[in-house]
Amino acid sequence: MNQALATVIGMTIAYAASFLGLILAYRAWRSHQKKNRNGDV
Repeated sequence: MNQALATVIGMTIAYAASFLGLILAYRAWRSHQKKNRNGDV
């Protein structure tokens, strides 16, 4: 049972880190898009 719990916790942490990375990448991309729209194409 401890092994299963450790696996679930580990996968939850990995999923959360992946989701955080996706959010940060989206924010960086959106910031880049705004700069390009202001005349820097």
